[in-house]
Amino acid sequence: MWWGFIRSDAPPPSVKQSVGATKRQAEAMTTHLLFVGDVNWGRQTQRRAESSGKSYDYITSGLSTADRSGYDAWIGNFECPITNRDVAYAEQVSILKFNCRPEYLPTLAKYFTASTLANNHMDNNGGQWGLDQTRQNLQQNGIQYFGTYNMSDTNDICEVISLPAKTTPGQQDVWLPVALCGYMYVVDATPTEAQLAVMHQYATVMPVIAMPHMGIEYRATAEAEKVSAYHRMIDNGADLVIGAHPHVIQNSESYQGRLIAYSVGNFLFDQQSVSAATNLALGVGVQLQIPAGKAVQAYQKLGSSCKAFKDDCLQRLAAMNTKRPPIGVAYTFSCYSITSGIPVAGTDAQCATAKQAATTDKLASLKAQW
Repeated sequence: MWWGFIRSDAPPPSVKQSVGATKRQAEAMTTHLLFVGDVNWGRQTQRRAESSGKSYDYITSGLSTADRSGYDAWIGNFECPITNRDVAYAEQVSILKFNCRPEYLPTLAKYFTASTLANNHMDNNGGQWGLDQTRQNLQQNGIQYFGTYNMSDTNDICEVISLPAKTTPGQQDVWLPVALCGYMYVVDATPTEAQLAVMHQYATVMPVIAMPHMGIEYRATAEAEKVSAYHRMIDNGADLVIGAHPHVIQNSESYQGRLIAYSVGNFLFDQQSVSAATNLALGVGVQLQIPAGKAVQAYQKLGSSCKAFKDDCLQRLAAMNTKRPPIGVAYTFSCYSITSGIPVAGTDAQCATAKQAATTDKLASLKAQW
């Protein structure tokens, strides 16, 4: 279920109908991204998959090609180490120590372009070993990643992610470098200035999106500590903040004209018996338009090479004297239900509930330009 674009004060600049203008317009880029929340295919979800007869495809069997085709990329929060070393089911249930099998990744790779690993379960299976295995398995399946459970190393907070995009109006496939930054502050640790300042260097040359993991579980509204932390992320260069961890949809707001979604809820999780709220997922659609010019030429030149973990794209863009241009932005909101155990597109009634929980009616002041 879709709701229309939320736009505000500044429409994109018109382009004069001339040969030169047409050439410049053809160099522009657009991308349409979908952000979803917590994704975990271990524990009861794995048991359901094994008995479903659909094997590894079970976890996306409620989705249709239309769910994916409307976007250039999906980004979520993979909330489990992805390793071949199993954790006993009883242990996953009793002490919330998770593991997700890597055999499900080819199925997920049909949907997800990238995922944050900045969450409180990423250290559950061998600590750094489990994180290393997760990164290796994601890389082997073509899913990019960013963030970590350990906030002490600021070098692991942000990563340049290469996102699919298209030229306009030519519709040629290109790649857009975007900084995605993962922050893990469970429950409500206070971010340090050094951790937030990491975003500044990226914000001068490319869009920056923060995906923090923080807050009190199952709470419908963000607490004061979380609001303060997410405001500071915008103040330090984030263009958008998409939150996770509460396992339910929380309120959203426009801060300095930027969208903060404090929690988008579960997307794939076995919490069906907890409450109706844990079975409803918000999808935040973000459409970016990057105008023709020197920056977009640099993005197109380097974009495809920014897929590697810990690459030098930031330094190369800086060496090219790339200055981030004004970027047009528009938002859509969709919803998914996981009542059956797997995500399916929500009904009109479910999406009305999700929209109310996300307080999308209070987002009129969002700016149409980053």
